[in-house]
Amino acid sequence: MVTKAKAKKAATNRAPKSKSPKSAASPRLLKGGNPQIAKAEGDAPVQAYIAALPGWKKELATRLDAIIMRTVPRVTKAVKWNSPLYGVEGQGWFVGMHAFTKYLKVTFFDGAALRPPPPGESKNDDVRHYHIHEGDVFDEARFASWVKQASRLPGWVTSGVTTAPAKKGKDTPMTASKKEPSPSQLIDGRIAELADWRGKTLARVRALIKAADPEVEETWKWRGVPVWEHGGILCTGETYKAAVKLTFAKGAALADPKKLFNASLEGNARRAIDIHEGETLDEAAFKELIRAAVALNTSKAKKK
Repeated sequence: MVTKAKAKKAATNRAPKSKSPKSAASPRLLKGGNPQIAKAEGDAPVQAYIAALPGWKKELATRLDAIIMRTVPRVTKAVKWNSPLYGVEGQGWFVGMHAFTKYLKVTFFDGAALRPPPPGESKNDDVRHYHIHEGDVFDEARFASWVKQASRLPGWVTSGVTTAPAKKGKDTPMTASKKEPSPSQLIDGRIAELADWRGKTLARVRALIKAADPEVEETWKWRGVPVWEHGGILCTGETYKAAVKLTFAKGAALADPKKLFNASLEGNARRAIDIHEGETLDEAAFKELIRAAVALNTSKAKKK
């Protein structure tokens, strides 16, 4: 016979009933509606961030993520400081996003070098922002162009690589300082930006210049003009709506038996070659002009 006292004692010795597991809590939304996501590498935390965004921002972020992945198939991802970051292995992060109450902020860490640069300025001269509000007309082609250009430039580097200290003493995506892009990388960006015959023409001309003079130095002058130098300026590579213009600084002093020069013929020093859509350049003659320009610059340097 079991007494009430014994029954009570037995009940206290029984294993507690297992509790049903709680469902995973949704990420907390911080001020402005930005999801709080733990730092992590890979696509999963980025998708968790996007899934937690409220309303129209979720749809927009999903679209931006798809464009970035389509434009840069080798892209790497992470979430840091509650912001999704996109980068290229070995180059650093080139773009990130962050949600605010009335808009989604897209940050290009080298945005000042993009053409045209994104409209939002930053306290960091290199960084540019793109604010997208509900109902804004979104130019997908321009955004994809920015992404393509940015992916080819040096990115913002976080852990494991030395980077300049960010402003205000805090190394975050919105204030990060970073290495200046080289002239060659800026020229890469210009070619990528010109997604038509002009970009292909400029890329081909660049290859011919390097083939003619392997020691040529690429520079970037006058706020956006590719320049090739060896002992001084050889030529520039300007791009206009209807032409790619190659201006030789001392073209008037160069022999031009193939009559490549067809512009700026009235000057005392310069001569230019205007290449229009559908036109072909005599590549052999062009390389001879480059070699002649190098010889002219170096011979004058020796006389000094």
